[in-house]
Amino acid sequence: MPVNIISGIDVSVAGGPKLKIGQSIPVEAYDYVDIAVVDGAADQVVEIQPSTGSGQVQFLLVSASQYAPALSYKVNAAANPPNDLDRPLLLAGSGAIGLLGAAPESLVFSNATGADINVQIIVGRDATP
Repeated sequence: MPVNIISGIDVSVAGGPKLKIGQSIPVEAYDYVDIAVVDGAADQVVEIQPSTGSGQVQFLLVSASQYAPALSYKVNAAANPPNDLDRPLLLAGSGAIGLLGAAPESLVFSNATGADINVQIIVGRDATP
């Protein structure tokens, strides 16, 4: 039985436009991960979906207790180029997930911020591809 992930974004530009977007994303399964990425961690792997094929992830949210260019993530393998986690990451839909370049099976974190950082991940996916 599908479950709906409901997300909303409220964006205001000072002296400019205000946008409020809400959507419901039906998925067959979801996972919630709450981990500590300790200071000095290098290539800490966090599994986010089974390695059974592409197109399963429909929603990905990565949130942290602190954001900094010294906190980075890679998609799937330590050999891939790193991306700074300098703001929350929210991708919804197969088009947005496709920006990652590969079906995300894991995220690989490194932390050189000088402090431990709590990272929370929500993944919504199809369980029967």
